[in-house]
Amino acid sequence: MVFLEVPRTEVIAGENAVRIAQLPPVWQEIARGEANVGMPNRQTYVEAAQLFQYKLENGDVDLFNERPELAHLKPSFSELFGQMARETLEFYGHDFQIENYPNFQAVLREFESKGIEYENQVKVVHIVRQLFEEFGYELPASFYYVYLSPVYQDNLFEERALRFDPRDAKHKRPWDAVLHAGKVFAIQMKLQSIASKHGFTYHHGCDCNKHLSSVDQSRGAFAYELRPEHRQRWIRSFVWTTWYEYALFPIVPNTRYLV
Repeated sequence: MVFLEVPRTEVIAGENAVRIAQLPPVWQEIARGEANVGMPNRQTYVEAAQLFQYKLENGDVDLFNERPELAHLKPSFSELFGQMARETLEFYGHDFQIENYPNFQAVLREFESKGIEYENQVKVVHIVRQLFEEFGYELPASFYYVYLSPVYQDNLFEERALRFDPRDAKHKRPWDAVLHAGKVFAIQMKLQSIASKHGFTYHHGCDCNKHLSSVDQSRGAFAYELRPEHRQRWIRSFVWTTWYEYALFPIVPNTRYLV
C-alpha cells in the first residue's frame, strides 16, 4: 500500500497558506457556505484566514525573514502566535455571523421612546446605522458595537480605558482591535465624516481609551468617500489589521501610567 502525503500548505497570491481543512471549524463552515454570514466574496475572507494562520503558525514575519540570526526563536514564536492566530480566527468566524450584528431598528426604537433628553443617543445610533449601510457585513459585528457603545454609558461622552475598566472586560480585546485598525485611514475617515454630520467625532488613544466628542456641526462636518477602485483593498486591509491587533492584544505591554 502506498501512502500519499497530503501537502499541508497551498499557495495564495504567491504566498504560502494553510489548507482550509487546517482552519478552525467555523471557517471551514464559512468556506463550505454553511455558516450564516453575509460577507460578499466569501472566498476572499477565507483566503485571508488561510494566510493569517500560516504566517503566525510558521513565523513567516519580517522579524525572521530579515534577521536570520534569530531563527532559533522561530519555534517558540510559532507556538505562541499559532495559538493567538487560532483564537483570533475562532472569534471573528463567529463575529461575522449575521445574528451577532446589532439590531439597529430595535436600538433606535429603544432610545427614541425615551424622549428628547436622549436625542444625542439617537444621533449616535444613526451614525452607526449609516456605517452599516456603507460597509454592511464586509466588516465584523464588533466594528459596529464599539462605535455604538457610548449610548449604553451613563455619560455619552465618558472616556473609558478598555484594558482596565471592568465594565468593558468582556469585549476589550475585539473593541480595542477595531480602534487600532483605524490606522487604515480610509475607514477612519469615513467613520469621522459620517459622525461629523451628526455633530460628533470619535477618539481613541493608544492607552486603549475611547470617547465621543461633540463638534460644531456647521464648521466641523466634512464629506469623505472611499474611492471605488480602492474600496476592497481598504476593507481587506482593515479586516487584516483588526485580526493582528486582536492576536497581539494579550502581549502588548500596558500600564495604568498612561490612563
